[in-house]
Order: sequence, then structure tokens, then C-alpha cells
Amino acid sequence: MNMEDTYIAIASDFTEAARSFRLGQEAEGSQRLREGLDLLEPLLSSHPQAQLIFQLIPNMLAAQERHDWLGLADYLEHELCALLRLT
Repeated sequence: MNMEDTYIAIASDFTEAARSFRLGQEAEGSQRLREGLDLLEPLLSSHPQAQLIFQLIPNMLAAQERHDWLGLADYLEHELCALLRLT
């Protein structure tokens, strides 16, 4: 699997997490979010949009702390996934 395919697979994990959050399945969404972040972390330094992704993460974590599941889902699906696909 090349790097672009890897980022697409990680984006798919985040999309599934967003879907879970939107359905009110916070535990499953949180688990998928953690899995996606664990996969992304070692690859992030080489991603061309790394700086923008790093800037997005505090907003995502703040939404999670507020239990703003829809806001978190939006960050994951619309912002983070879009950045991951810009390879």
C-alpha cells in the first residue's frame, strides 16, 4: 500500500468515527477516533498538510471534551479527511 492509499484508509477510519458520533454511539466513535489517530501519528511528520492538521487537533479535542459530538464529527469528516486527501 502506498502512502496515498494509507492516508485514504486513515480518512476512512475518521469518516466511520464521524458516522458513529452522529448516530450517538460515542464509545464506538471514540474508539475509531483513537485508532485513526494512532495510525496517523507516526506518519504525520511527512504529510504535506501536517501543520494544518496539527492546528486542527486542539479544536477536535475541545469538541470532544464539550461532548459536542456533531461538531467533532464535522471536524473529522469535513476538515481532517479533506486535509488527509491532499497528498
